[in-house]
Amino acid sequence: MMIKGKICHQEVNTMTAKETELQREMHEMAQKTAELQEELSGEKNRLTGELQLLLEEIKSSKDQLKELTLENSELKKSLDCMQKDQVEKEGKVREEIAEYQLRLHEAEKKHQALLLDTNKQYEIEIHTYREKLTSKEECLSSQKLEMDLLKSSKEELNNSLKATTQALEELKKTKVCSLFFAL
Repeated sequence: MMIKGKICHQEVNTMTAKETELQREMHEMAQKTAELQEELSGEKNRLTGELQLLLEEIKSSKDQLKELTLENSELKKSLDCMQKDQVEKEGKVREEIAEYQLRLHEAEKKHQALLLDTNKQYEIEIHTYREKLTSKEECLSSQKLEMDLLKSSKEELNNSLKATTQALEELKKTKVCSLFFAL
């Protein structure tokens, strides 16, 4: 009997825990539902506003379309007149183009002659600069060779100085030892 009581008590506790969990979940769902309803209401208001704007734009577009249709008709009439004028002007423009092409051809000839002369002058200057550059390179090469010789001589002198310094130190040690043994 006691075991049944414990089992019943455990089942009651388990059911109570489940009930508490279900109540918590129902509370969370109620909160989420309220949030979603609030969000839906806001979205509905936003979409209603956008729809109203679109309806106003459509009405405005219809009015503009009527105006544009009338304007288009007037423009077609103006275009016909302009095309007639255009044909006349094209004849004049062709004549002017032919004249300008002739002038352009003459100017190109002069320009080509000037370019050839300028190019010759630049080629002479380039040749002069190349000769100077070659001379400078030779001078630089000679100076580099001289510097290499000086470095080599310096190294030989340093080696000789080191050897002399070592010999002098050995002589001093020998002299000190001789004086020490002489005493």
